[in-house]
Amino acid sequence: MAVWTLAVLFAVLQVTSGDIGSPAMVCTPTTPRVAFTLTRSTDLGVVSSTADLTVTFDHVLTDVGGSFTDVTNPSVFNCQHPGVYQFSFSALSLTDRSAFVKLMKNGQLQLAMWAGQSSFHGSGSNTAVLELEQGDRVWLAIGKPDLYAIHSNSNHYVSFTGVLLYST
Repeated sequence: MAVWTLAVLFAVLQVTSGDIGSPAMVCTPTTPRVAFTLTRSTDLGVVSSTADLTVTFDHVLTDVGGSFTDVTNPSVFNCQHPGVYQFSFSALSLTDRSAFVKLMKNGQLQLAMWAGQSSFHGSGSNTAVLELEQGDRVWLAIGKPDLYAIHSNSNHYVSFTGVLLYST
């Protein structure tokens, strides 16, 4: 074999069989990572207003990407990275009230969940996949909080999760 053929073959073998962590094997993610779960530990609702009541949260369980860094009582996800996101949420009703929780995007209802009134707590959840642009805002709201309310305690029954599936 020619000397240059051996040199090319050696270079290919070196790149494809390099040690893990060598410059030939380093992978750098180019897609931003966004994933969060917010939870609430107290009841919310049964107020005198009929206007939607934004659900606030008192615990950040996960915050990959820092969407809620240094935010006290987070409530609104502000999109910094355009893409397709999956959002899910769940809640319990109070024992004497139903729960009506809406997923909102820029002030527009996307979908909702309802948990019925009973002698025990009703539960409900929902999931949506939304395409977001930078600056879009997504949050949960209790519809008609004069009629509906949600229940939670230290078990964190109320949660809101969002994950970036892929960038656009």
